Amino acid sequence: MNSNLKKWSVLTLVAAATTLGLLSCKDKDEEKVEIPVVEVVTHSITGMVLTPAETALSDVKVTATIGDKILKTNTDAQGKFAFENLEKTGTYVLTFTADKRIDASTEVMIADDKKSHNESITIVMDKKAVEQKVTEEVKVEIATDEEAQKAADEATQQENATEAAKEDLADVTKEQIVQTKEEVKVEASTEVAAEDAEATVTVEVAIPAQTVMYVKDETGNVVDVPEDLTITIAPVAHVASAEDNTAESPASAPAVATVVCGPDGLQFVTPVELTVANPMGDESFEGAALYYLNPKTNLWEKDMAEVKLTDDGYKTQVTHFSAYSVKLPEIIPAITTASENLTVTGVDNTLGSKTLTNVEIPYTVKQGVETSDIKSACSAQGLSDVSFRMIKNIVANRVGTTKVNTEERTYKTGMNLQVGQGIRIVSASQALVNYAWNFKVATPNGVKVVKVTAKKYGAASIQIQGFSRDHTGGSN
Repeated sequence: MNSNLKKWSVLTLVAAATTLGLLSCKDKDEEKVEIPVVEVVTHSITGMVLTPAETALSDVKVTATIGDKILKTNTDAQGKFAFENLEKTGTYVLTFTADKRIDASTEVMIADDKKSHNESITIVMDKKAVEQKVTEEVKVEIATDEEAQKAADEATQQENATEAAKEDLADVTKEQIVQTKEEVKVEASTEVAAEDAEATVTVEVAIPAQTVMYVKDETGNVVDVPEDLTITIAPVAHVASAEDNTAESPASAPAVATVVCGPDGLQFVTPVELTVANPMGDESFEGAALYYLNPKTNLWEKDMAEVKLTDDGYKTQVTHFSAYSVKLPEIIPAITTASENLTVTGVDNTLGSKTLTNVEIPYTVKQGVETSDIKSACSAQGLSDVSFRMIKNIVANRVGTTKVNTEERTYKTGMNLQVGQGIRIVSASQALVNYAWNFKVATPNGVKVVKVTAKKYGAASIQIQGFSRDHTGGSN
């Protein structure tokens, strides 16, 4: 009996030991198992749709297309939209449509780099052009080619007929010209931010009675006038053009208004009147000029037509339809250069205990443009907020955004300092460009002068010198 008990005891101990061993092995095995970290990659495209006055556009239909997949959504009350949890990478084509707005489109690229992307865009949608048909009641009936040639000859013999029209209409058919019986007027207004409500700009095109019109194609040939001739004008916030860096560039001159007139290629034998309301009310800058967008060069070019400031606004005459911009003169600032000292501390290892390798010296610089208080300067002269914004835009167009950031940087000397050595700062400065304007604004109470200054921060320059307890080394 004792022998059997002894056997069972041994077996029990062996079983227990085996079980413990298995458990122990199992615990060790579990420690060795590595659970892979799975990163979920998803993408999104978010954005905002605004008017040129930077107010939100709600209920804009937004469509995103990639390959054969089409996604749709609408903007909310804040003009925001979002396409979340996008799985596909590549180029998404986004289109935007809304009532009374010019359709807009853009592309958003999501890279296939196994990372999640959240792309954000802002879209500006201009108003659709104001359209007015030249109805049959307003057109002159021209029955034969002989009548067409007679009408063209009579029109080109007028004192203010253009030389180009005389050449274009030397031999025309009845389908190639239209003559108006009575005046045709088309009017449209720009959109402005709520705070600029008083600065709303109205643009009007007036085609006088008896004006002969014709259409030229891209090659300059006279072609048939559209049967349903519709005059369109649209004041717009932005008209794309190539960069123009010539001395005559209007880039730094603010636009009173920019307007696109159509149809493209429409010509007038005698000039028609373009009127742009003065957004500054009874205040003004003198010397406004007319520019048009050359479709061949895609550059703004100065038109020879005179621009007169009247009680109704800026008036000028145009001989063809194009994109036009009435721009104020560039007001040239006085420019000087200077420098401003920087506070930079050297490195002293003369009493150190170890070598300092690849020594770096921290320093702080300013970046951006610092301007004087333009609003206060205008208020002191009794000028309106509209004049203030015009002057502010002129300054911003010339020197950039009026904001200054402080940046922490590091000067990497590439030097190793042994114990007993150091680096001292010989000089540290930052380049500056100073601008000074004297804006002369004509008012009913005489000409007011607004003085504005701006400081543009440039590159930093630091000169260092190595030294030791025994002697001074070279400079950098």
